[in-house]
Amino acid sequence: MSEGGIPSAPESDIYTVLLAIAVVFVLAATVVVSVTSQKLFGTWLPFGA
Repeated sequence: MSEGGIPSAPESDIYTVLLAIAVVFVLAATVVVSVTSQKLFGTWLPFGA
């Protein structure tokens, strides 16, 4: 153990992988909602503009 030094970095980047997966799912959900909105309402922004 290091005493008072900089803690060592974790050996796996599991949080980076989880963050990347979450970003992919959010982008995919945004595309699905946009395409569904276009089909149902005829526009990309059903509640505005």
